[in-house]
This record gives sequence, structure tokens and C-alpha cells, in this order.
Amino acid sequence: MSGFNFKGIYSFVILLIASSISIANDEETNQKEIAIHHFMQGEFLLNQGNYALAVLEFQDALSIDPNASTIHISIADAYRRLGRSKHAEDHLRIAIDLDQEDLSSREMLGQLYLINRRYGEAEKEFLFLSKLDPFNDNYMTILGDLAKLQERWNMSVDYYLHAHEINPQNFKALDNALQVCLGAELFERAEPTCLMLAMSEPNNLSYWQTYKQITAYNKNYENTLSAISEIERINGSSIKLLMEKSAIKQEQNKDEEAIKYLIGAFEIDSVNIEIIQRLVSIYLEHENFHDAEFYNNILLKEFSNDPSGFINASIISLNNSFPQKAIDYLQPNIEKFNNNYSAHYLLGTSYYQVDDFINSEKHLIKALSIFPGSRSSKHTLAMIYDQNGSWMKSDSLYLDLISTDSADAQAYNNFAYSLVERNDNLELALEMSIIANRLQPKSAPYLDTLGWIYSKLEQYEKALEYIQESYSIDNTNPVILEHLADILKATNQVSKANLIYMQAIEIGGDSLAIQQKINIE
Repeated sequence: MSGFNFKGIYSFVILLIASSISIANDEETNQKEIAIHHFMQGEFLLNQGNYALAVLEFQDALSIDPNASTIHISIADAYRRLGRSKHAEDHLRIAIDLDQEDLSSREMLGQLYLINRRYGEAEKEFLFLSKLDPFNDNYMTILGDLAKLQERWNMSVDYYLHAHEINPQNFKALDNALQVCLGAELFERAEPTCLMLAMSEPNNLSYWQTYKQITAYNKNYENTLSAISEIERINGSSIKLLMEKSAIKQEQNKDEEAIKYLIGAFEIDSVNIEIIQRLVSIYLEHENFHDAEFYNNILLKEFSNDPSGFINASIISLNNSFPQKAIDYLQPNIEKFNNNYSAHYLLGTSYYQVDDFINSEKHLIKALSIFPGSRSSKHTLAMIYDQNGSWMKSDSLYLDLISTDSADAQAYNNFAYSLVERNDNLELALEMSIIANRLQPKSAPYLDTLGWIYSKLEQYEKALEYIQESYSIDNTNPVILEHLADILKATNQVSKANLIYMQAIEIGGDSLAIQQKINIE
């Protein structure tokens, strides 16, 4: 024992340990190099499109270095390209666990979810990415796409606009926002978005045309006019644009300016039917029958097969109290316009005003066959049937008018007047008249009807109250004056009655019938 050299043994152990460490380090280095080799070979095969062999190489690399997130990302990419989404997702999850803030693994996972229509999960990943990299406009654009795919329209627009805010050169995101707004009818949001696009490309005609349409829909007419000005700057003026400006001015109740633009268009094309029709229409609306007639004569001359000229001419004639002239325009041409509602309605109305009830009825019935919902036709027909004593027909029309519109004061009043004139069902007449006056309380004819019903019921105090109120509103209606005089006479106020009778005759009342009432005294 004494000859045993402890020092030598110790030295040998130290040497052995040192030798082992050196061998281990060399082995580790060698393994790393092998792993890198497999990884690089896998990347090469991946880029060549040989995804299956790439997977094998990446698997070999992972067997050596299982904690390398880069390898997990690459093998996930290969699996994704092979359509093996579950394997790709598994490796991406491992990569994320290894590095929570790695952008590439989360971005690939988000794209994988997107491809597989797992939109909620994809959104979650890209939201996380946007927090890690808040200045990445691409992430916001993708979030906009995801929201759009889920039909979350406003959220989609928000994301796209944020993408553009991050990167003002990202006009694609801005255009995406506009398309979503238009598709989802978010026109209020579409307007400023479209303006930004138009301002970014001031010579882009398409953007200005879209902006014009959006602002017109939103009734932001000054912006519409600005858009038209930009279109004119790029393309020059046109009849179409002049007419659009005219229409806008009409919407703004600036009819003088509207006419100015229409006349400008007319000076360019004096035989454009749309321009002429609009000029006639606006002049008729303002009861400027002189100018309406001037342009309508051009319409009649240049477009003799168009019904609008004849219809306009009849309207002008009726407004000038020339119903026969209206008939002269329409009747010779009615066969050409046999299916035109307005032509038949106006002709029926004109015949009614000249007391030709047979022809009036014929054309009003035709008008109703074309447009069954015409309340004006039904009203006039009912009055015709009242005139000729066709009470069942008139009652049916009045009841139809009331049942389809409980606020039709005229129907209630005329029904009531029809009943009282034939001294039939005065209780119902009173009910109808009260409703009419409730709906339209300051109408002289309706007050007259109510007063006349009370007179027939011999409630003269009430009758006089309503008739006098009617007279105070309109003292030029001979029927009202005659009714007032009748009530005064019934209450033994003969002198006053005679004076009112004379006034009624003076303003156009039935002089013979009224004179007979005076003579009776």
C-alpha cells in the first residue's frame, strides 16, 4: 500500500475526465452540424416543391434538436403544403410554446386557420400579432378580411381604415373599406372613405363618379355638386351632368337654378325629350303655364307619338279652366295611348267638368282598369254616380275609399253629403261628416255638410253654427250661401235669408232655383 501512488491515480482520473469532456463536446458539435444539414436539406426540398421528402429531412433534424422552433415552423410549412393541416398546427403550437413572441409561427398559424375557415381562431392569432407589432398594417388588413368573411361589416371597415392609418400608402386597404361599405350599404361611412381615395388619385374618374352616387344617396348635395365639378374637370361638361345638377337643385328647392341648368342642356340639344319633359314639368309645378306651354309645344311637334305632350297640354288647359280644350287634345289621340292611365284619367276629368258624365264614366273606368288603386278616379266616379242616382255604386266606392284609407276626409264628407242630399240614413251621414271634420277641421265644404245635416235633423242652432263658420272661411261659394239662407229662412229670419239668396245668385248660384225660394216669401 505504501507503494501506491495516489498522486498518479489522481492525475490519471483528471486526464480521463478531460478526455471525456473533449469527446462529448466534439460529439455535440457534430450532432448540431448534422441537424443543420438535415434542416438545410429540408429547406432546399421545400423550395423545390418536394414537400414529402422535406418533411423527412425536418423530422431527422428534430430528432437531434427537438427544441428548435425554426425547424418546427419549417416542417409545419411542409405539412401545410401537403394539406395535412393537423400536423402543421401541432408543430406551430410547439413553436409558439418555445417562443411566445415569435411572429412567423403565429402568422403561419393564423393563415392556416384562415385557409381552413376557422375565422375566429385566425382573428385571435392576428389580434395577438397586432399587439406584438402594432405598426404592421398587413395584420390590420388581414383582420379586416376576417371580419368581412364573418359579415361583421363595421368591424371590417374599422380594421381596413386602421391599416390605412398605420400606412397611408396602403390604398388597397382603403379600397377594401369602400367596397365593404358599398356592399353592406354603409353609405354614411362610404362617403368619407371614397373621398380619401378620390383625393389620393384626383384624376381617377371612377372614384369621383362613385363619390357622386354616394353623396347623392346620402342627400349631401353640395358634396355631389363638388363631385360633378371634379368629373367636369377631368372629362368636361355634358348634357347628362347638366341634368344631374338641375335635379340636385330641384332637391334643394332651388328651382331657378335647376331651370338654368336645364336651359343650358336645351341649348346644346333642343330636341332631347328628357330635357323638354323636365322643363315642362318644373314649369307646371310652379304654375308657370306660359313657359310650360312653350316647351310643351316643342314636345308635341317633335314627339307626336309620346303621350306626355298631350297629357301636359290637357293639364295646362284644365288649369286654365278650359276642359273642352283638354278634351280636344286627348280625344283624337286616345287610341294611341289607350293603355295610358293619365290620358284616360285626365280625359274622364275633363268630360266631368263639361257635364258629359257618360264619357267621363267610360274613361275613368278605363283608368281604373289600368291603375286599380287610383283614388282620384274612384272619387270622381262616385260623384258621377251621385249625379245620376246610382246610389249603390257610389256607396260602394265611398266605402271602398274609407276602408282603404281611414284618413280620407273627402270620402267621408262626400259620402255624408250624398246621404243627406237623398235624405237617406241621416244618422250615418252625421257620423261620416263628424269624422271628416275631425280629420280636416277648418274646411268650409266639410263644415257646410255638417251644418246641412243638422238642418235636415231640424237642429237649427247647431246647423247655423257650422254653416256660419263655413261662410266665414269661404263667402264665395254659392252652395254655402244658399244653405245659410235656407237655415235663416227656416228660423224665420226671412229678410236676412233673402239678402243671402241674392248674394248666392250674384256669385253664380242656380238663379232660377234660388229665385223661386225668394218668391215664396
